[in-house]
Amino acid sequence: MNELRQQLINKVLSCSGRPLARLSSRLRSISLLNVMLLIVFTITPLKALSMSEENEIKLGAKEHQKIIAQYGIYRDKDLQDYVSMVGQRVAAQSSRPNLEYHFTLLDDEIINAFALPGGYVYVTRGMLTHVNTESELAAILGHEVAHVTEKHGLRNQSKAKLLDLAAQIASAVTGTAGVYDLGGILGGVLLKGYSREFELEADAVGSRYMAKAGYSPDAMLNTIEILKDKDRIEIAHARIEKRTPQVYHGFLSTHPDQDTRYKRAIMESSVLLTDYEQSIEKDDFLTKLDGLRYGPTKQIGVVRKNVFYHKNLGIKLRFPQGWRIESGARGVQAVSAVSDAVLAFSTARLSKKVRGREFFETMGMEIREGKDLTIGGLPAYLGIADRAETPFGRRPARVAAIFNERRRVAYILTGAGAQDLHKIAADRDFIATIFSFDKMDAADRKKAVKPKLEVITVEEGMTMEQLAAASPITNYALDKLRVINGLYPKGQPEVGQMLKIID
Repeated sequence: MNELRQQLINKVLSCSGRPLARLSSRLRSISLLNVMLLIVFTITPLKALSMSEENEIKLGAKEHQKIIAQYGIYRDKDLQDYVSMVGQRVAAQSSRPNLEYHFTLLDDEIINAFALPGGYVYVTRGMLTHVNTESELAAILGHEVAHVTEKHGLRNQSKAKLLDLAAQIASAVTGTAGVYDLGGILGGVLLKGYSREFELEADAVGSRYMAKAGYSPDAMLNTIEILKDKDRIEIAHARIEKRTPQVYHGFLSTHPDQDTRYKRAIMESSVLLTDYEQSIEKDDFLTKLDGLRYGPTKQIGVVRKNVFYHKNLGIKLRFPQGWRIESGARGVQAVSAVSDAVLAFSTARLSKKVRGREFFETMGMEIREGKDLTIGGLPAYLGIADRAETPFGRRPARVAAIFNERRRVAYILTGAGAQDLHKIAADRDFIATIFSFDKMDAADRKKAVKPKLEVITVEEGMTMEQLAAASPITNYALDKLRVINGLYPKGQPEVGQMLKIID
């Protein structure tokens, strides 16, 4: 053990470049674990900046394929080209203008933007939904280009690898499993963001790039405020719904207050702005977003307000008002406003002539209070399973099966509550949804299209409240519409203004 400790000490001393004699005497008195921690935190980002540009590009290209496979590219060539044009304009003013940059619009509703080493920059359509000017888009892309030029991904990776190395050594020495799992090149940073130091550096550097490209750095501040507003309502809604909030990776968690950002980034960069002339006006920019897809990419069926449509099956369901509707592993589910009840909808093939109570018994359920009936013009069975598998564990559940003999499929609905022991607390809501099941008609098929962003001109008397009431957004439509238009918390549109709505 002592020999291993001395070898580690020597390794630290040989890499650190610090005065050796004084440091060596102190190291010999500390434990092996402390030596390993010293390896992690004493050595500066050493290897990151020494990686050749060729290897950096190869690294980014390899990870790029994984990103595309995970998220998918948004299939709108004109919009893709436009995002790339703005990004290239900013990147041309960076400290690494000769690097070949790749800007990609990802088909994902999550609000995110990130970059990989080697010049690969990404922005999601969810992020684009919240942008209102070309300068704001330039601010987002400039921030990410700065992550590339300052090699934050590589520097972050070096630290993560050192942690991983320390964990492996600890595992070998102590016989316990390693603690650290990188989980990919950036160790989860694509979702969580970088440290405050790196984010601030990206702000300051990115502001300089966009100013030199002819974009006002003030737009970065506007963008940050919109994204912070989005995070504020997301955190508030998540607290009500008792779930983990999905916040943008860089802003609320690592960014300082507005006044500090202004002094450190905006003011310093504004002096570089000369002959500013935004290439596209705000209204023209918004029209480029007209028709942008809104909502989950992998959503099963179509959800408008609280109604679920499945065009292929030709059916519809009306879930309880205020519940959130999500795609699950086997279908869709509606979760109550405070996450204490779930109603799941799924399908199963009808391969045997087993119907009614027997249908559920073949699934291992004991049914009480069961009855045969007709729902939506189809034979059905309704009852309570004493013990069923639910998101809250095994407990009593309201169950229903609706049998479509022609399609040879059963539509199954299962509802349960977190605190249910014998009775079903949310049974009234479950039964109302079950009996809302019906076949789609011609009018329903016209409604059953996935929501999209639409740009309108505000007319006399229009209010955000009216627009929210007409919106297909399931919950919190007023907050969400205000945020994407930069009108949160209480703003109202002006007559003649171009406004983004969801339709």
